[in-house]
Amino acid sequence: MPRSKVVAISSDSSLFDEIHTYLSRHDIDYQRYDSFEAYSEHYDASNHSLIVDTQLALDSVVKEMSLFEKNRLNCTYLVVYEHSNCIQSLKRAFEYGADDYLILPIQPELVSLKLIALQKRLEFWSNLNSNEQNTIVFNNLTIEPLSKQIMLNNHKLDLTHSEFNILYTLAKNPNDVFNMEYLFQMITGQKSLGDYNALMTHVSRLRKKIAHIDPTHHYILTVRNKGYKFNALRAEQTY
Repeated sequence: MPRSKVVAISSDSSLFDEIHTYLSRHDIDYQRYDSFEAYSEHYDASNHSLIVDTQLALDSVVKEMSLFEKNRLNCTYLVVYEHSNCIQSLKRAFEYGADDYLILPIQPELVSLKLIALQKRLEFWSNLNSNEQNTIVFNNLTIEPLSKQIMLNNHKLDLTHSEFNILYTLAKNPNDVFNMEYLFQMITGQKSLGDYNALMTHVSRLRKKIAHIDPTHHYILTVRNKGYKFNALRAEQTY
């Protein structure tokens, strides 16, 4: 994963120097631009926090450039700072999409700790979304975790919630063998007490639904005395 970044737009080169020192100690890159124009022209790295003056943020020219369309800026968090604690400026900044604010003069250590905590949170959600939102493609099988849809040979599999979770869990970890107890607790929320009939029934029905569309390939393998795994012998890609 790329290093975390904090970018500031400020004509005062010393304004965030102390923050820069704290961030560097925590392996977070810092970069400053004198103007929004310089930032928008030269900086294109995604997943960074942007700090910008409210006066710059609310300037009519900047508004026309859609400063607060954060997806276009590629920044994941937008922080505005105010020299005079002007509540109206801060209110307008939030109306345009700011996520947080700073009041100058700042306490460098507290601000740095806030930014560091923010970066950790962004990394956590980025990792979580990356793991949970990736589409899984296996030859003629496509699994969409967000919509919970599975297409097989261009046919939608009509699965129950438990059946989907079983197939998705196996498919996103094709090299792992999942024991019966883990899968049982996943679909029931309870311990099995050694009785896996409910799980085996779900797997049996899932296999039948898959075989009805594609009888040529066994997607779920039984690993004797261990559990189940996904048959990834013909896996093409996961993206």
